[in-house]
Amino acid sequence: MSSCKGTSSALKNKDLKTESIKAILANYTKSSPDFSSIRGRLKCLYDDGFEQQNVNISYRFKKDEVLWMSAKLAGLIELAKMKITPGNIQFYERIDQSYFDGDFKLVSSFLGLELDYNQIQNLLLGQAVREVLPESSDLLSMENAFQISTTYENEVSQILIVDAKTFKLKQQILIKNDKQIQIDYTKYQIVDNMSFPEEFLVIAGDTNDKVSLNLTYKNININDDLRFPFKIPNNFKPIKFE
Repeated sequence: MSSCKGTSSALKNKDLKTESIKAILANYTKSSPDFSSIRGRLKCLYDDGFEQQNVNISYRFKKDEVLWMSAKLAGLIELAKMKITPGNIQFYERIDQSYFDGDFKLVSSFLGLELDYNQIQNLLLGQAVREVLPESSDLLSMENAFQISTTYENEVSQILIVDAKTFKLKQQILIKNDKQIQIDYTKYQIVDNMSFPEEFLVIAGDTNDKVSLNLTYKNININDDLRFPFKIPNNFKPIKFE
């Protein structure tokens, strides 16, 4: 009988935890921005441990369809351009005169973990990169925050730190073996009554090799009609992966 009571108590605790996570996620979803397109500028400080570089990025999103970015040095000299759709990445870099036109290997080679289009979009918008599975997640109450940890079948773990007042993400971490991506959302802004990240830091790699991107949204314009011009220059060489 005592064994049955222990099992029943454990199930109740598990149900309570699951329902608590669902309630947190419901409030988190309410705080998510709802738009068809956005455009603006990003300021990016790149640091790979050997060099630092300040880059200004013009960006355009058509939600769930296209992500377009053009990077310039000092706002004048074009360095690179990228166009991402759910099925394809196109990218070229003028300094090396190289280009890529293919799947999401380009992202995994840079960040160390595989991300698809929706996951990249979520990262940039302050949303959980991977879907949270309440039944297979753990919940920890922290001071002014909740920690939700989820482990997936492909050995990837995700940790979310959710602000207890605003239900916005303060931090998320993706881990697979010795690879990790950590995103710290340090400041949000309100645009047209919607909350967007304003400042965030991305750190990706392992203990021996890390890249950091310190990103600041300088302005956000909502629901404009957008174009996404992209053409790979002639004579550029393809980037190849093993």
